[in-house]
Amino acid sequence: MARYRGPKDKLSRKYGELLSGMPVFEVAKRPYKSGQHGQRKSKLSEYGVLLKEKQKLRLSYGVITEKQFRKYVQRATRANGPTGEILIQLLERRLDNMVYRMGFAPTLGAARQLVGHGHILVNNFKVDIASYPVKAGDKIAVHPKARKLTLIEESMKNWIDTLAYIKRDKKEFEGEFVEIPARELIPVNVNERMIVEFYSR
Repeated sequence: MARYRGPKDKLSRKYGELLSGMPVFEVAKRPYKSGQHGQRKSKLSEYGVLLKEKQKLRLSYGVITEKQFRKYVQRATRANGPTGEILIQLLERRLDNMVYRMGFAPTLGAARQLVGHGHILVNNFKVDIASYPVKAGDKIAVHPKARKLTLIEESMKNWIDTLAYIKRDKKEFEGEFVEIPARELIPVNVNERMIVEFYSR
């Protein structure tokens, strides 16, 4: 399945809520799908409900492809512990997601672009792989040459410290991933049990 490259607000409208990492807009004004038939009500089957929850999580982490997402599910299944919680923790640890969470970019798409262009350092080494798994204790910083980028400056002005597992130093354009967070601390509104059920069918 190819990566979706269309308007991101349509994805949030499709699910009736602002998905994590998506551009901010007023979902309350149009909490229905786009298009002339968007306001039609349809009853989902059991499979449809599970699929919807899976898609919400996949899209909340940067519209990664189905093939990539399935690999995360397989890794979570092989690990010891609750599969759903481990799956979300694995996705949360992606470098592009951490760049977004630390406020260096306004959206996950912008964060992925910063990483891909070599503007991000992990423990003082340049990393340009968006899916790079950040470990507890890793320090993530904006490259000195990129600190005057308007996108980064504007994003950092609007960022509020709310996540307990992230520490940030605005003056140094640096953040630390303190620890792997418990599920209840990760701001993603999905039912991970449904996703595990979807893949165990």
